[in-house]
Order: sequence, then C-alpha cells, then structure tokens
Amino acid sequence: MADGFDLVVVGGGIVGLATARAIHVRRPNDALAILEKEPEVGAQQTGHNSGVVHSGVYYRPGSLKARLTLEGRAALLEFAAREGIRTRTVGKIIVTGRPEELPTLDTLEQRARENGVGSVRRLTGKEVTDRLPGAAALGGLDVPTAAIIDYPAVTHRLAAELVSDGVTLLTSHELREARPAPDGWTLVTGETLRARYVVNCAGLECDLVARAMGVRPPVAIVPFRGDYYRLTARMQAQVPCLVYPVPDPDLPFLGVHLTPTVDGELLAGPNAALGLAREGYRLRDVDPRQLLRMAEFRGTLGLARGYGTLAAREWMRSFSPASFLAAIQALWPSVTRADLGSRTSGVRAQAVRPDGTLEDDFVFVRGDHALHVLNAPSPAATASFAIAERVADEAGIPRAS
Repeated sequence: MADGFDLVVVGGGIVGLATARAIHVRRPNDALAILEKEPEVGAQQTGHNSGVVHSGVYYRPGSLKARLTLEGRAALLEFAAREGIRTRTVGKIIVTGRPEELPTLDTLEQRARENGVGSVRRLTGKEVTDRLPGAAALGGLDVPTAAIIDYPAVTHRLAAELVSDGVTLLTSHELREARPAPDGWTLVTGETLRARYVVNCAGLECDLVARAMGVRPPVAIVPFRGDYYRLTARMQAQVPCLVYPVPDPDLPFLGVHLTPTVDGELLAGPNAALGLAREGYRLRDVDPRQLLRMAEFRGTLGLARGYGTLAAREWMRSFSPASFLAAIQALWPSVTRADLGSRTSGVRAQAVRPDGTLEDDFVFVRGDHALHVLNAPSPAATASFAIAERVADEAGIPRAS
C-alpha cells in the first residue's frame, strides 16, 4: 500500500538523510520514507551551524565521537568532492594566551594522536604569531586537516539523490502521534502511515519522539543557543584559518572561536546560552512548553548547580556585545566593536543526564521496532556518514555483501 513502509526515518537533517542513504544502500528494495516536519530538509541544526569539518582532536579516545568523527569526515569529504559541493581545507590553530592552559594543550595534542588525527603539531607562541600576527598566544596546536564545507548543500544533495532513487521524502510532515501496531508502528502526521521499523533522528525533538514511542530516554534534550557575529572585511583579510581557544575539558562546548566560511564570511562565536525554546534562534524566543519540561526535569537542578556560573556568563554574551567582544579579543586583541557586524544563531540539541551533567558522547537507544539517536550535537554533522552506518548496524540491517 502507498502508506506502508518497511522503514521510516524521522528527521530530515544531515544525520537523518545520511542514515536513510546508508539503509537504502543496504536494503535497496525496501520501501523507505523520511519524515521532516519543516517544508525543506536541513532547516534546523544542519542549516544553522558554522560549516566546520572537525578533525577529531577534542574527543575522549575510544569514544563514539572520536571514532565516528574520523571515519565520518573522510566519507563526508569524499561525497562532497564527488558531488561538487564547496569545501576548503583551511586548517585550525588552537591557541592559548594563558600559562595555566598549556597543560590542557598538551592533553589535546595527546588526544589527537591517540584518535589518529594526522599531522598535529605543537606551536610556540612565536610560531603562532608568525602565522597569525593578530593572535594572542603563548602556544598553540596546529591541526592542518580541519576544513569548512557547505552543509546545507550536502543535505539537499543527499535528499535529491534519495528521491531520485525511489525513497519517499515527506516534508511538512510532523510526527504527531505514534501507535504500536502488530507489525511495527502507525505514525500520524497530516496523514496516517505504517512502518515496520522507525529510526528516530529528530534532533531537537528526539527525546520527545522517543517518549511518544514508549521509550524512557536516559537523557533529556536541553537546547543551547549559540550566537555568532559576522566580522568585517578587515578581519576576514587577517584570519586565514580556524582559530579556536583551548576548551574547558569538562564541557562539550568549544568556546568562542573564529570561523571562515565557504561563502567568504568570517564568523565569531558561538556562545552557549541556555535556550528557552527548542527552536529559539532569537533572544526573545520563549516556548512555555519547554519551560514546563525544564521545570519537570529532575536534571535541571543539577544543571543549575553545576553550570550556573557558566550559564550566567553565556547569557550575558547574548545580550551584551561588549561581553561577546571580550571573548573574541581573548583570541584576537585588535578586534573592535566596529568589527562586529550582523548576528546569526544556531541551537544545539544537548543531552543532559538526570543528575544534571552534560552527556559528552553520541547516544543510541533501541526501542520496540525502533532505534533512537538521542544525542548527536557537534561534531555530528562531520560524523554523519559514519553515524549513519552505526545506526544501520544497531538497527540490525546487514551491510551489503
């Protein structure tokens, strides 16, 4: 029947589409559909990120993030090259101007080598400033493999490829209800569909979809809005590569950094402000349903206790250009208020455990005739093709021989 599918992927971001592609390659004769609640694919996290292709420096050796980032970036860049999608290997320099951060720089270098990231090299302060005369640095770590890419173009190309090969893409189809059926699931959107198996790649809504399908998630999604400033042409001419600070090792956020884009812009950001709406890209966006969820979630108190000072600082950066500027100047002292142009924002779907700690790895949970991807923030776009293969494995779909 036209409304019956062997498998349905919920979510048309880059992870959902890459997952649909991996499944379709393995099971080309299955009836496969993708549900996306927005009018077009990649409209949420995928369409609002800064376009960085990560190398795998930061992640705990042996973690899913470490393994899948390295595998995924290779597949992503191969796909982009084949499809003529804009990419550029610009490299990254992680810099510090604070003596107390030098040991963390050592740790990052060691992690990079353990994770198999090639060609990383420690830099002295002079070596950093020789390459980046405007940077404030006592030392640095050179990551030459870091790149930038047009993620929305990747997403739209994946969608076009899938549709041309017979996969059903249903945009403007928000999953409103999921009911168990004898042979899988009955899914209610604007219409009623049947699916033998469901893969939940719903991003900002993934825990809500899991709950609707009878799963008690081990984490809850808490949105963090990340704001960016576009910097002036004067700054664009000075910054040839990605410039990152040394991150806090206890947080999954990387701090305000400088990011050239494939469109020729230079972004400074993001901060990590606690969001009051799951799709709250503006400062004034508040969703009462999200406030209620946070009030009911027992991890909120632990989140406040553990990260209250950080949250206050990041909120200040959202509302105070001077505070945001100070974070940029810690990397590049010559930036002035006049260099701050227009703003843009993204929202990170960050999983939080019941004790209030931030989940720092990808999370996959099996349900009845379903698999749920419950934490896939950055570097998920970089790792998306490898995440897709992992999801297909977890769903029990054998690789093509």
